[in-house]
Amino acid sequence: MHEKSILTLEYPKIMAKVAKEAAFSASKELVLELQPTPDLQEARRRLAYTTEASQLIDQFPDAGVGSAHDIRALLVRAAREGVLSPRDLLEVLTTAQSAVYVGRLLDKLDAEAFPLLHSLGADIPQRPHIVRRIEETISEEGEVLDTASPTLRKLRFDIRGANQRLQDRLRTLVNEFGNALQEHIITIRNDRYVVPVKAENRGQVRGIVHDQSASGATVFIEPMVVVELNNRLRQLQIEERQEIERILRVLSLEIGHEAEALKAAVELLAEFDLHLAKARYGRMTGSTEPRLNDTGRINLRDARHPLLTGKVVPISFHLGGEFFMVVITGPNTGGKTVALKTVGLLTLMAQAGLHIPAEEFSEVAVFEDVFADIGDEQSIEQSLSTFSSHLSRIIEILRYIEAAKESRTPDIRGKLSETLAGKNAHQQPRVLVLLDELGAGTDPSEGSALARAILTFLLERHVTTVATTHYSELKAFAHEQPGVVNASVEFDIETLSPTYRLSIGLPGRSNALAIANRLGLDDRIIERGREFLGSAGVRMENLLEGLQSERKAVEDERFHLNMERVEAEYQRKQLEEERHRLEEQRVKVLNEARAQAARELDEVRASLAKVKVDVSRVNMTRERLGEARQRVQDLEDKVTRIPEPRHSSRRAGADAEAISEAGQGPLKIGDTVRVLSFGQNAELLGLSADRSEADVQMGPLRIRVNVDNLERLGKRRPAAGERAAPSVVLPRYEDRPEVAMQLDMRGWRVDAALEELETYLNDAAMSGMSSVRIVHGKGTGALRAAVREHLAHHPLVKSYTSA
Repeated sequence: MHEKSILTLEYPKIMAKVAKEAAFSASKELVLELQPTPDLQEARRRLAYTTEASQLIDQFPDAGVGSAHDIRALLVRAAREGVLSPRDLLEVLTTAQSAVYVGRLLDKLDAEAFPLLHSLGADIPQRPHIVRRIEETISEEGEVLDTASPTLRKLRFDIRGANQRLQDRLRTLVNEFGNALQEHIITIRNDRYVVPVKAENRGQVRGIVHDQSASGATVFIEPMVVVELNNRLRQLQIEERQEIERILRVLSLEIGHEAEALKAAVELLAEFDLHLAKARYGRMTGSTEPRLNDTGRINLRDARHPLLTGKVVPISFHLGGEFFMVVITGPNTGGKTVALKTVGLLTLMAQAGLHIPAEEFSEVAVFEDVFADIGDEQSIEQSLSTFSSHLSRIIEILRYIEAAKESRTPDIRGKLSETLAGKNAHQQPRVLVLLDELGAGTDPSEGSALARAILTFLLERHVTTVATTHYSELKAFAHEQPGVVNASVEFDIETLSPTYRLSIGLPGRSNALAIANRLGLDDRIIERGREFLGSAGVRMENLLEGLQSERKAVEDERFHLNMERVEAEYQRKQLEEERHRLEEQRVKVLNEARAQAARELDEVRASLAKVKVDVSRVNMTRERLGEARQRVQDLEDKVTRIPEPRHSSRRAGADAEAISEAGQGPLKIGDTVRVLSFGQNAELLGLSADRSEADVQMGPLRIRVNVDNLERLGKRRPAAGERAAPSVVLPRYEDRPEVAMQLDMRGWRVDAALEELETYLNDAAMSGMSSVRIVHGKGTGALRAAVREHLAHHPLVKSYTSA
């Protein structure tokens, strides 16, 4: 990438802000070294990393590399058998711990949702044994632990004992020396324990002088009686230091053997932290992931320059397709340069893998290079520049483009030369050129002509270009040339302030005369200025003013239509909510009715059960049986069909339509039904007393099923010429003689008993009785056996049991 253009577009300032989000020096270096890539796939990969990192922060807000350090220099020393200090080992420890933590964190991620980070985590070397060794050797304060080795533990135990003996002896001497001492304390000089003795009393204390005070009034003497104790303590301290050096050397060698793996871990942790830093900066600036292409198409939606502070007016910018060159015009301080910088900077950010401060679905092209000639007098930094500096940069840009074009044309002689040359003629260099105040700083007529020539040069080579200017001739150029479009920054004449809104497709006005009039310049001077402007210039200004007014009217109309659409949508939602509310109320009423019907049904079932108990009694007479039948009939008449439960959904209407005419009304004997569990049609033969079960004839099979398992298909229809008759003919038992509920045959002969039994069973069946009692007694057992044999094969007897 063109270094001067990158600096002009302030890309390093963005990366410096991103680097502040990095956790340690290695990742900060990666951020500052990150350059925009001209490769489309690499740019997409970088953006994908940033997006995954942002999603990772959503799931794990504390995700990071912890207290990792750049220990690569320490690893080089350890690999060369150098000894690392305890502080160095602590840095190795925290870095190895971070590698284990990050590796395990990324390994837990869904490989489909986080493919790049999951793969990165799998590549991070984890050395938990190094972590354990350092934790067993070095304390959090950077001291070698007693547990580092048995020898060190014993030495420190001996040191504590020797030191205690020495202290006890010195405290005794302090009391013995009394007034000879300057102070009754024990101190240290040259790593030896001494006592402060008055200079005039030094002869009273036999020992070795190690130091004296600055005034000479105090000498520090090691009493002879403790010299041996001091020597013993000193010897143990030397042995301790040697043991510590041995422990550190062994541990450093172990780290040196893992130097390559730990170096790779540092570099991968830095890469992971780089992606996190990009994601954090994007979240901080409210950025989104843009779409990328290599066809020169740019579509920025409500884009914002990331370095601007305060209330920033977003701009929408697009090019590509029908036009690839945009000429922006408008008044000074109107935002032309900011728009130019925004396009260039967001392009560089996207190619570096950063999210851009724009709305979702924005699109950015990936260019091989980005060139910017932006005069500092119009830049955000508010500096100055000259025409020559402008022209020098433009010459450099044009030379690069021409050289790139020639490099793409193959130097081939022969038949294929013309074909290949024609094919490569359409492969223009993918570059973005940004030109601010093109042709400014010199004579207006010459500057205008030069600017038009430069734009024509770029236009012929199909170079994506965005330029700003004040020249009216360039407005006409953009209007006339295919592939070029005008754009403008708006200016509010009433408030004499720019709106900073960018409009594509409409040239801007300088507004100099309007601003002068607004500020109170003499009308005669303004009119004279219009005369000097010329008829063509006046017509151009009037035309632009009319176009801007019409465009504003269209935007106002669009705004009002949009508000009406929003209001209509709101009303529609309100009506929909009201409809759902009424539906809920309707369903509630229906369900309450169903619950009431269910309670009534339970009462009917309880009454039927009571009738069933009364009927089963032995002393049931014909009159009482008739009363029971009447009660059953009354209960059947009382029960109404219970509606199905309703649901507040659009299926309610469809369910209601699914109820056919044949399925309405209670089941009756002779109806054609469908047995749902078998999926077969059958004929209803009978119902239980509580109407919860039914006997059906399904082909040759007669079965009993639950009525909930039946679907009524229709009433039984007689065949042609056949009179409809009930499936079961019930006799009029009122005209028949009374039949008792019990037949007592005790003491009867077998032949007479069987003949009477046959008559009794027939009469009972014709009377509609469902159960009777037969008393045969015990006796010899002949009558009992004959009666049971007769009942077992009788067609009217369904079953019998012994009392």
